[in-house]
Amino acid sequence: RRTQIRRRLRGCFLFTPACVLVQVAQSTGYFELQLISLENVNGELADGECCDGSRSPSDGRCTRDECDTYLKVCLKEYQMEVATTGQCTFGVGSTQVLGGNTFSFKSTKGKIEETGKILIPFDFSWLRTYTLIVEAWDWDNDTRNDDVELLIERNIHTGMINPGDQWQTIPHDGPVARLMYRIRVRCDENYYGNTCTKLCVPRDDKFGHYRCDPSGALVCLDGWMGPYCTKAICKQGCNVLHGGCSVPGECRCKFGWQGQFCDDCMIHPGCVHGMCNLPWECKCERNWGGLLCDKDLNYCGRHQPCINKGICMNTAPDEYHCACPPGYSGKNCQIAEHSCVSNPCANGGTCREAPDGFECLCPPGWEGQTCANNLDDCASSPCAQGGTCIDLEEGFECVCPPQWEGKTCQIDANECAGKPCVNSRSCKNLIGGYHCDCFRGWSGLKCDINIRGCRGQCQNGGTCKGGPRAYHCFCPPGFVGAHCEIQRNKCDSGPCQNGGQCHAALDSFVCECPTEFAGPLCEVSMPNWSPSDACDPNPCENDARCHSMDQDFYCACPEGYEGKACERLKESCITAPSGVQRISSNVCGPRGRCISHPAGNFTCVCDQGFSGLYCHENINDCISSPCENSGTCIDGINSFQCFCPDGWEGRLCDINVNECRHNPCKNGGSCVDLVNDFYCECADNWKGKTCHSREYCALCFPLWLPTTIFNWERCVFAVSLFRLGESHYNSGICVDGVNWFRCECAPGFAGPDCRININECQSSPCAYGATCVDEINGFRCLCPNGRTGVRCQEFIGVGKTCHYAGLQFPHGSHWDEECNSCHCINGKVQCTKVLCGRRPCLLHSDQDQRPQSCPAGRECLKHSYMTCFSPPCHQWGVCSMAGPSPPQTNTKCQPNSDHLDNSCGRITLVFNRDKIPQGITVENICYELRYLPDTRNLAKDHELLLLCELSQSNQDAVEVALSFRPEDLPNHNLIHETASAIVGSLSKRHNSTVMLAVIEVKVETQVMPPSVDYMVPLLCVVFCLLCLLCVVVCVWWTRKRRKERERNAQSASDDSVNNQWEPLRRVVGSEQQLKESNKEAEQERKKLMGTSYRTCDDGEEETETEGELEEDCGGAEAGVQLVYKYSKTAVQSSGGVICTLHSSSSPLKAPHRTSSYSSKDNRWKNVSAVLTGQKDHRDHCV
Repeated sequence: RRTQIRRRLRGCFLFTPACVLVQVAQSTGYFELQLISLENVNGELADGECCDGSRSPSDGRCTRDECDTYLKVCLKEYQMEVATTGQCTFGVGSTQVLGGNTFSFKSTKGKIEETGKILIPFDFSWLRTYTLIVEAWDWDNDTRNDDVELLIERNIHTGMINPGDQWQTIPHDGPVARLMYRIRVRCDENYYGNTCTKLCVPRDDKFGHYRCDPSGALVCLDGWMGPYCTKAICKQGCNVLHGGCSVPGECRCKFGWQGQFCDDCMIHPGCVHGMCNLPWECKCERNWGGLLCDKDLNYCGRHQPCINKGICMNTAPDEYHCACPPGYSGKNCQIAEHSCVSNPCANGGTCREAPDGFECLCPPGWEGQTCANNLDDCASSPCAQGGTCIDLEEGFECVCPPQWEGKTCQIDANECAGKPCVNSRSCKNLIGGYHCDCFRGWSGLKCDINIRGCRGQCQNGGTCKGGPRAYHCFCPPGFVGAHCEIQRNKCDSGPCQNGGQCHAALDSFVCECPTEFAGPLCEVSMPNWSPSDACDPNPCENDARCHSMDQDFYCACPEGYEGKACERLKESCITAPSGVQRISSNVCGPRGRCISHPAGNFTCVCDQGFSGLYCHENINDCISSPCENSGTCIDGINSFQCFCPDGWEGRLCDINVNECRHNPCKNGGSCVDLVNDFYCECADNWKGKTCHSREYCALCFPLWLPTTIFNWERCVFAVSLFRLGESHYNSGICVDGVNWFRCECAPGFAGPDCRININECQSSPCAYGATCVDEINGFRCLCPNGRTGVRCQEFIGVGKTCHYAGLQFPHGSHWDEECNSCHCINGKVQCTKVLCGRRPCLLHSDQDQRPQSCPAGRECLKHSYMTCFSPPCHQWGVCSMAGPSPPQTNTKCQPNSDHLDNSCGRITLVFNRDKIPQGITVENICYELRYLPDTRNLAKDHELLLLCELSQSNQDAVEVALSFRPEDLPNHNLIHETASAIVGSLSKRHNSTVMLAVIEVKVETQVMPPSVDYMVPLLCVVFCLLCLLCVVVCVWWTRKRRKERERNAQSASDDSVNNQWEPLRRVVGSEQQLKESNKEAEQERKKLMGTSYRTCDDGEEETETEGELEEDCGGAEAGVQLVYKYSKTAVQSSGGVICTLHSSSSPLKAPHRTSSYSSKDNRWKNVSAVLTGQKDHRDHCV
């Protein structure tokens, strides 16, 4: 829904033979640039050559012809680093040839011509931020063909601008020409807002009745309301249920309703004394009845027909009966049977019957036929001495003057009783007054007037003027007397005629005439006056009808008028009868005053600062953008308030705050006021922000002042945090989006445009009563005695002071010593070990009045070893040495070399030449790296050496060699950590101007070969062996415990064995049977023990053959004896046999007897018998 701009660029491009007219496409707004003036005094191009021809040989000036100057404009998105090439994303424009070397479009009356205007339309949401490139070119197709050489001047401008009618003038003083132009952004017709995207098209038809305010909001036309102003506002008071309207101001009633506001229902036709709540009803009023409410049910109460105290009774609808008191009769008791029965005499009069009726004898003060007329007792003027008579119902009363008293004011009052005399000897009462015998020098009735003074003497507004002996009062009109105390009464002469009543006025009188007379003195008689015709002439106004009444009249006022004579408009803005009130609808609101008009209409007169039909719109006083210098406007009621940015003040933020008003510069320094800052021009070798220090810095280049702030103590360049014309403060980065942008603030800053410095002290980070000092993206704690650390959290106690370089430093203090930082700990000074090298300085000339940049006692000397990185560099030197020269440092770690080890590393810094300030040497860059805080923090245990040279492979790069001394570091961790710290410091945005130009950093350190570590596999093998050993021990221990349990069980069973030979015989007798059953077990034993020698001892075999007796089945072999042996388990077993085989060559040995052997042991006897009785057996079985 965009409109088409019906404008065309009036400029023609002269690049083609024909004049090209460019038509502006559909857009939401346009960027407008208007050239004011251009001055190219020498008629030169940007490259220094003449526009036409060569220079004059005599004076070297361009005299052949003037430049044919025209403009080119490129509008693109906001760029922090503006590129003059590339696409103009917002649009381009140009003009025709505007003039020669110098011309101006500003007339003598201050009006600027339209010739140099360029319009660049846009059809997107205006981003407010922009980059504008304005170029002045020379048109000459005869002498040159290369367009690059035709450039005269180029101006690059970035900023932020809101759409509006106000122009922003931009001057440009370039090296070749001086330009002055103005710009503005205007939204297209029907487009509004800061981005020209809010569409509002006024209309007045069935789809809406509205206009657009300057912000693009819909404003309904008078008489319309609703979201799209399609609903008409009916007449005020019109019933919303029973009435409506299609056009403003009317009230059309629905069927069955009537009245001005459609709030009266229509009663049934023929209903006389009835009413309705809904249409066509006839609800009878009180005391009325019948179908049509036409029957009077209370004739007595409504008409009161009975007189003379007769009692009325309703007998039927519209009928009554009067019960008359004694002495009266008739339908209405109107007939008196006796004249005095009704007591006709009033006010205590006595009734007496007479032949023609009755007569009344009236008491004093009353008269008339029935004594109803009050007699005027003051007609005879009974009050004397000027007393005032007041007529009462029963007599009169006199109000006497102060000098008189009594009923008729005839008794003289004693005025001296009240002691009226002030400065007198005595008071004497007189008839009608008193006399005071005044002291000398006093006068007046009460002796209260100082004869020689004027103070308070004249009364009633008289003017006092003093004289040599007395004073004199000049009385106002109507007053006389020495002190203007007597009021002149002109009614005393009775000037009013024909019974007119005189009223005294200020030095005059007014006559109140009877109705039949007129004139100032009531001297004119009204011949046509009739007391019965009060409507002649008609006293009613506004065509009201007059009704004559007894001595009065009544005016029937038309609709919209009121008053006795219908002389004033009826107030539609008030409600009766409660008086003047705001109506409940409060139509004009609290900010308007309602004015009534005929026919119930009204208008609202709004208070200042409000508008609209009902005074409901607060006028936006900020619409004209009154606040200057990026001030924020806050709209109020008929007012506005500007919140100014830092550095500005005043009602419109148009006054630059003078930071020099408090004289911040010390020691005779001269203060220069800046925007939200100041600069001190120090004298007598003083330095610092406020000229408070005597130590000088060598790296402060004067050509950068005052846009660069210097840290003299550390010689670190710092760019000013605020640059005019930018929308983002404090190095904020603008992130562009689709119809939006966002400011990414640098650390330590916040706010929409990054201008708010975050107060890191707000959270009270300092402990133990320390004082917090806010800094940029940090804070500093001033610790009390005995505390140190970032937050004063470390307790160091009270220690000895340190003496260093002739100065005394307290325990725990820190200070800087050139590029190193020092710390005092209990009398010992610990400093970092960065080799600072020779300090660069600016050479001093005879005309140069700059302060010395070397410390006291040193001078700046020329030196030839410096390498210039950004010429000119001839002004740089080095400071002389205060003592003997330090020994030369010989190291293998050099820039542009291939040597790398654990204590050596290299950093390559690649710079953008366009951003490097002029006059920078390689030594300046190296000197800044030595002053980095991260660099000195890593040089605590080893000396750090930084050497810099211009790179041999890239002329835009500087190689930096880092090395630690001594050079026998065990690993490269320290050098790697130092290189990482330097790279991290360079990546921060808050560093010097030179380091801001770094675009690439390369780090080279020694690559350590991976070490072979056998420790882990060795530990794994040891651990596995330990686990295996544990398993073996556990198994052995388990078997051992089981054997011990079995032995314990066998020894317990030996005590209960019955030693008889009978079971053993049974075992021997069943030898053949056992041989068959143990054949398989015998074969297993042969496999395990072999055939030559087998034995069954009491240890191993006893456990394997638990509770059994086994028999050897190889008894048939030659040379084998059968041996019987007793076993404890054999007695309990089921007849098993254990066999022992011996070689035939070995004799059978006697059994071994232990110390516990006994001849009485039956077990051994039986065995012996067996052995002796069966010697022929070859095998012995046990």
